[in-house]
Amino acid sequence: MGAHVRWVIGVVFVSSLLPRPAAAQPAQPTSGPMTVERLHSGFMVAPDFKATIFDKKVSPLAGGYAGWVTDDTIFIGGAGYWLTNGSRDRRLAYGGLMVQWLTKTEGPVGFSLKGLIGGGQSTLTTSVTEIAYPLNGPPFGDYYPDPRAPMPLPVPSQITTNVRFSQDFFVAEPEADVLFHLGRGVRLTAGVGYRAVSVDHGGDGSRIRGATGSIALQIGGR
Repeated sequence: MGAHVRWVIGVVFVSSLLPRPAAAQPAQPTSGPMTVERLHSGFMVAPDFKATIFDKKVSPLAGGYAGWVTDDTIFIGGAGYWLTNGSRDRRLAYGGLMVQWLTKTEGPVGFSLKGLIGGGQSTLTTSVTEIAYPLNGPPFGDYYPDPRAPMPLPVPSQITTNVRFSQDFFVAEPEADVLFHLGRGVRLTAGVGYRAVSVDHGGDGSRIRGATGSIALQIGGR
């Protein structure tokens, strides 16, 4: 074996004994704390009771809403309400599509905004006063001993009666609620809103529209 071959082998052997620099390692991404929250969807039903201004009086309403909740956030369904102390002369009922946005539904307290758009019917009474003139009277001679005397003018009288009338109306009712978490899929809500109405044929909606306060129990939604 030549001297130059032995020299090359010696260099390789010595170099193999030397410490090698550590290979550069790719940077590993670091991750902080991660919160995984599962979203739920499902059918929800809610009996709902309201105190409202109707015909300028505080009146109770009963009803509720039912529909589908998507991702604990959006509710779309139907709702209906009616006057619980109504009579033949005083009635109110309305309903329609309801859309609700919910937030913080998993915490002890959450919030929501909802709105109802639809229609309804009311029955109210109003007083009508008429002027009545006498059509017949006693025989002529009882009033006019002298036929040449001037004939007196008839004296009118006022007659007041109550008239019942019904009105169809369009309703839009926005409402803001606070949600109280009672258990899995059960929430108690309390809120305030306003019932805005539009009456056809030049009717008066001032006796129908009014503020509302509600308490509801939401069941389901997951």
